[in-house]
Amino acid sequence: MRWTGGYNAETGQDTMNTAGLRTLIVDSDEISREVLRSKVQRAGLVVDLERPHGLAAQQTIQEMEPDLLFIAVEQPLQRALQTVDFARAIVPDATIVAYTTEWSPMVERRLMQSGVNDFLHGKISSSQLSAVVGGARRKAAASATPALPDAGAQVIAVVGQKGGIGKTTTSTNLAAAIARDGRQSVLLIDLDTRFGDVAIMMDVASDYTVSEVAREVEGLDRETFRKLLLCHDSGACILPAPRDYRSWLNCTPEQIQDLVRFAAGMFDVVILDTPGTFNDVVAAAVEVASRVVVVTSSELPSLKNTALLLEHFSLKGLAEEQVIVTLIYGHDQEGPDRADVEFAIGHAVDHEVPFDRNVRKATQVGMPVTMWKPHAPAATAFFRIAAHATGLPASHEALGVTAVRRRFFGVFGSRKTTAAAAELDTIAV
Repeated sequence: MRWTGGYNAETGQDTMNTAGLRTLIVDSDEISREVLRSKVQRAGLVVDLERPHGLAAQQTIQEMEPDLLFIAVEQPLQRALQTVDFARAIVPDATIVAYTTEWSPMVERRLMQSGVNDFLHGKISSSQLSAVVGGARRKAAASATPALPDAGAQVIAVVGQKGGIGKTTTSTNLAAAIARDGRQSVLLIDLDTRFGDVAIMMDVASDYTVSEVAREVEGLDRETFRKLLLCHDSGACILPAPRDYRSWLNCTPEQIQDLVRFAAGMFDVVILDTPGTFNDVVAAAVEVASRVVVVTSSELPSLKNTALLLEHFSLKGLAEEQVIVTLIYGHDQEGPDRADVEFAIGHAVDHEVPFDRNVRKATQVGMPVTMWKPHAPAATAFFRIAAHATGLPASHEALGVTAVRRRFFGVFGSRKTTAAAAELDTIAV
């Protein structure tokens, strides 16, 4: 049940918020809460509730489902991060604003990685709060009436609630698998707001990235847009993520959705690689996706997060056929089997990707394994996932050794090509 009340600063009693934007302040310092509340109200918004950090805040977030959260950052920092993580999991579409008296680049980076939309430090001005309130209202309005991409396009969001489980490996291999025979045009967009690795794994470098293009998408025509993209040997086009996470700060989820819709009008398939934590970018990607590939490993933290994510999708009304659960085995050690994983996440596993040393070897030469060794066990699994996601059979024909490029650090400097494909088998795993 959603909270519909408000807060009266004079009486300290709950009242009805008529502004249509549920607002919560989480701050353990009562004086600090009072100061911020007054400033927020001067910016034209009623503060619904105030809570200290901890269980009280988490319970209120779950019951209230706020549209806008102000979360104080104080020592210990982990307390604020836990609140942010909890809020992002419960209300992924909410605007989360962290605030503190002192600025620290390390703290800002960690907060942005956790899914904070804005970070205010020092003396907070009325203009800053007015901008935050305005953005939150626009975001809440957009979330209430999401527009879908072109009905003829397939938008596939690849999500996973932990880093290092094979999410980007899945995205790059799906792009290569679908594009390889030329039947469908494919665009891979790297939406990882933390450490976007698509460019590295596909051995490409670009002067233009997602954040820049998304901010200017309204003024782009199709010809100009195509010139900003990178063409990969697989046949897929790529739009990489920026190297600096701060480039995302001026890029809104609404702009990202506009970018995806624009791209869906030009390509048969648009694949969205997302960060390993549920933030507003992931929520925006899932909202416009026709299929969601949920990647999990057999590790307990990944299983726990995947169970929460699938439960969230169910509560949001995501159709069962839209979700494709993929289990990736990242090592050859004994661990939970498919039945154990399905029991842990409360959902059937649609596909398994076996542990395959060829995946790492392919990554080290800057190629998806579906290109480098298309008949390898992992490649075969990725082809099946691609066929499931698109509804079309996938080709397993090899591309030949001329497509293999020796690389790893070539993206950052001069590129060198080698024809010694046999040398690849000597790479240590």
